[in-house]
Amino acid sequence: MLRSLMSSGAHDIQSYKRRLQDGRKAELYAKRFESGSRKRIDKREQRAVRKIFAELKDCHSVLDVPSGAGRFVQTLSQGGRRVLEADVAFEILEYAQDRADRLKIDAQTMQGDAARLPLVDGAVDCVFSNRLLHHIHASTERRALLREFHRVSRRYAVVSFFNYKGLARIRGLLKRLKGRVPPYANQPTQEEFSVEVTECGFRVKEIVATGMPWVSQKYFVLEKA
Repeated sequence: MLRSLMSSGAHDIQSYKRRLQDGRKAELYAKRFESGSRKRIDKREQRAVRKIFAELKDCHSVLDVPSGAGRFVQTLSQGGRRVLEADVAFEILEYAQDRADRLKIDAQTMQGDAARLPLVDGAVDCVFSNRLLHHIHASTERRALLREFHRVSRRYAVVSFFNYKGLARIRGLLKRLKGRVPPYANQPTQEEFSVEVTECGFRVKEIVATGMPWVSQKYFVLEKA
């Protein structure tokens, strides 16, 4: 749920922290998935996330970080699940709280840094993190986030992963035809990312695709080892 860090050239935790700490940027991001091709992406993601959490029968509370404008609050709250939405930018949390209020969902919002969450160990059954880790190019920084997710989760984590290396040559060609430079060089392969999550104390329970084989986005469903 980060504002497009790639478009700004940012690819580390510090840049992530600054991404929406601006009222105008927060407003634009809050509406980002409401129309055009991003609306189709939203439907695809919501469908996959709904399927994942329907199968986590013992998950009664979830932390959405970074929550952005609370795009997933309705899906995550299904079945009476308690939802905590956290983001480092106070400006975007106002939109998240407004969405929860409009939907009459009793979700709690909290300002917090994904790398140092103000929560006790095992605070929630699951940590959900969408569209964050692929923006963080340094393996050490991705691992720091994964270890923090491991700390605050009692059992599960669901994190999005973009398998850019899977069809890298085709994707690179398409990007160049559009006059864009593909930012794939520093991205981990799916195998490398699997090693990272394992070394951070998780086991890979399932990898869920969000679309056809050429769609790079997947969800790693992780369980504490």
